[in-house]
Amino acid sequence: MLVSEVMTSPAKSLSRDATLDDAVELLGGSGISAVPVVDDDGRCVGIVSEADVLHEPLPRDPRAHLWSTAASNTASRTLADVMTPDPQCVGPSDDASEVAALFARTGFKSLPVVEDDRLVGVVSRSDILRAMSVSNSALTDAVGQAFASAGLPARAFLVQSGHVTVTPTDDGLDDAAVAVVATVPGVRSVRLG
Repeated sequence: MLVSEVMTSPAKSLSRDATLDDAVELLGGSGISAVPVVDDDGRCVGIVSEADVLHEPLPRDPRAHLWSTAASNTASRTLADVMTPDPQCVGPSDDASEVAALFARTGFKSLPVVEDDRLVGVVSRSDILRAMSVSNSALTDAVGQAFASAGLPARAFLVQSGHVTVTPTDDGLDDAAVAVVATVPGVRSVRLG
């Protein structure tokens, strides 16, 4: 799968001069874990994550501490103050399997997707998991359509939880059939058998 097939687009984003409160409202209200920060030309210049927001002091509850607390004023802080600048980004034609490995290696929950230096989407761990959880019947239809779109003759295959077994034939197109099936979003593995 390519990133463009699983990413969320258009992406929600905020500007550098948006406030920390703006980020809190967007992150909490949208159920997303990070929001790209863009300049006036739509270039991704930073990212603000839940962790960045939680680094900011929250008001303490006096009931838990038996003393009064001073009010904190983070409302005037801008994202330029708290964002992670120059975030790692991926492209829409990148392989989603490599992005999944990057998520596993780094602990990132989402990454901005950029094309020609402009934000075009966001890809998250949950986007990739959703793409992997295609039903057997939907995947069967998609594989059949992929054969037809590639100009390959129909052939027998079995789909089971994202794993596809293609029945070999003597038409000399087995490798092509496997390659076509491997491009179908939701296919987790493909083999001849």
